[in-house]
Amino acid sequence: MRLVRISLKRFPRADRMKTNFLLGGLFYSSGKKIRATSIRTTSQFEVITESENFLSLEQDWETLWNAADATPFLQFRYCLHALREVAIPAGGTLHCIVGRKEGRLIFVWPLVRYREYLWTSLRPLAPDPSEQADLLVADGEDPDATISAAWRVLLASCGSDLISLPMVRTDSILYRLGSREKCVSHGERRMIRVAPLSRHESWKEYRGGLAPAFRKEQDYHQRRLSRAGKAEIAIAKLADDDSATHVRTMFEWKSQWADRMGVEGDFFKEPYQNFVRKISADRALESVLKLFVLSLDGKAIAMNLVAISARMVIGMQAAFDPAHAKLSPGSLLIEHVMKWAFENGWDVDLGPGEGKYKSVWSGDSGYSCVDLRIAVSVWGRAILRARAFQGQWERMRVRMGAAQSCVAER
Repeated sequence: MRLVRISLKRFPRADRMKTNFLLGGLFYSSGKKIRATSIRTTSQFEVITESENFLSLEQDWETLWNAADATPFLQFRYCLHALREVAIPAGGTLHCIVGRKEGRLIFVWPLVRYREYLWTSLRPLAPDPSEQADLLVADGEDPDATISAAWRVLLASCGSDLISLPMVRTDSILYRLGSREKCVSHGERRMIRVAPLSRHESWKEYRGGLAPAFRKEQDYHQRRLSRAGKAEIAIAKLADDDSATHVRTMFEWKSQWADRMGVEGDFFKEPYQNFVRKISADRALESVLKLFVLSLDGKAIAMNLVAISARMVIGMQAAFDPAHAKLSPGSLLIEHVMKWAFENGWDVDLGPGEGKYKSVWSGDSGYSCVDLRIAVSVWGRAILRARAFQGQWERMRVRMGAAQSCVAER
C-alpha cells in the first residue's frame, strides 16, 4: 500500500481532528485520542484528554521519570496536583502527549488548554506561568527525533488558537522547533542565575570568591542574629502538621511583602498557595521537596522551599518575617541552603527574577529563557499581530513622550 503525504491545509480546521493523514513521517488516525505511529521508529504517540487515562499513567510515568533524572516539576504527583488544584478549577482541560515504543513509555509532555478572553491557548501543565516549559524523554532515546515527532503531534492535535510556552531555554530543542514556526512571538530574554557550586573544591574557596562587601555584610548579620537569641536552622518534615503551619506562615509573609512592594502574580493567589500546601503534604514528593526553616528562640523568622533534581537544587519560594528584617534572615538562610547544596554535590538554580543576591551567588553563570507564543489558527495569527501592533504603539508613545519632555526642557 502506498502512503501519500497530505498537507493539513487541505482540511478545514474543524475536520482536522477527524481525518486520517500522513504528516512528516507520522501516521495519525481519527478518534478522541489521537495516535501517531512513526513509520521509521515504531514509536506511538497518544493525546490523553481524560483524567482517568491520565491517572493510569502513574506507574509508567514514575518509572520514566526516575530513569530520566528529570526535574521534580515533571514528577507525576507534582503534575497531578497542578491539574487538580490549579488547571481544572481555572477551567483548563487536559492535553497530555505521551509516546511509547514497544509498549514502553518513552515520552511525556503534560499540557492544558485554557480559554483566554475570545481565544483558546494550549500551555504546559504547571501551577504558575513562571515555571519552565519542559518535557520528559526516556534516557537512551534520541531527544531530537522524539521531541520533533511530538512537536508534529502537538501542531496536528492542539485544536487551539495559540500555543504558549513560557520560560523556554534558548539552548533547547523545544526553542529551536518553536522558533521555526511561521507566526511566533518571542518575549524578552531572561537570565536564570545558577550557582555553579560543583566547580569548587571547598565551601571556603567558593565563599571566598564572593564579593568582599557581601561577605562582610553576611558575617555582620550573622553576629547580630547570634546576639538576638538562639538561632537554629532545620529542614522541616513536610508531612508533619508543623510544616503545614510553616507553609501558611510563609505565604502570609509573602503576601505582606507583595502589598508593600505593589507586586501581583499567581504566587499570591489561592490556587497556587493551595497547590503548594498539597504538594508539601504529599509523602510521594517528600524526597524532592525540602523546607528550610530559620528560627530565633523557637519562632520561625525565615523559610525557603526548594526542589531537588539529580544535579540541582531549584529555588521555589522564600520569605521572612518582616518584624526581623533588620537581621536579614532571608539572606542568611539562603547561604545555609547554598552550603547544604554544596555539601551534597548539587548546583543551585536560583530561578527567574532580578534579585541582587542571585547575581552575587552565581556570578556570570546561568542560562537564558524566552516566552514563546505560536499561532496555530487564523484567529491566533490575528491576535499575535494585534499584540505586536499594541507593543509598537506603546513604544512609540514612550518615545514621543520623551521627545516632548526634551522640547519642554529647552
